[in-house]
Amino acid sequence: MRKLILPFLFISFVTVGCVGGIRDTTTARSASEILLISTAAERAVAKYDASALSGKNVFIDDARFVSVDKEYVMSALRGHLAASGVTLVGERKPISKGNSQGADFVLELRNGTLGIWDGDFVLGIPALPLAAQGSPVVLTPPLYLFRRLSAQGYAKFQFWLYDAATAAFIGRSTDLWGHSFYNKWWWLGIGPFDGSNDIFPEVSITDAVTGE
Repeated sequence: MRKLILPFLFISFVTVGCVGGIRDTTTARSASEILLISTAAERAVAKYDASALSGKNVFIDDARFVSVDKEYVMSALRGHLAASGVTLVGERKPISKGNSQGADFVLELRNGTLGIWDGDFVLGIPALPLAAQGSPVVLTPPLYLFRRLSAQGYAKFQFWLYDAATAAFIGRSTDLWGHSFYNKWWWLGIGPFDGSNDIFPEVSITDAVTGE
């Protein structure tokens, strides 16, 4: 029995040594999580067709938009509207002869979702208990032939448009979806490798060395 246990333990420890330990973050949220969410939000906002509001004064009503990432979404939306020729105003009072800085329209935001989906696919041997007479039970490290961690960011927004003077409903956008992804891979217990992602820029070995 001991002859069988020792080789198994040796292989387990060697494999774990190859994997090593990686700290994802020293802050409350990792860079990967923030990038997944911000990228998905940017893509959802970019799907809004604001061409009909070009040259108009618009007040953004974000009272019903609840998210820890609200400020970034608002900034992305303001940039998108400004690039579409929209004039953003700071109050919802309607435009009039005595108030040229008033609003023609009120754009209300609603947040359907803004978060992360995580998946973990494993092909291999889970941690197993080992016991020897007179010794405490220990768990062997898991042995993965293949493992993939997949994280995906999702955003779903709705934009509702109202007349600033009458508060009459004009229309609403379709559901605006944004998506992003980031995968990590392990082969034979060695990794992680950056399998595929669309949140980090592609950096060549030369760029990494030179810092350019």
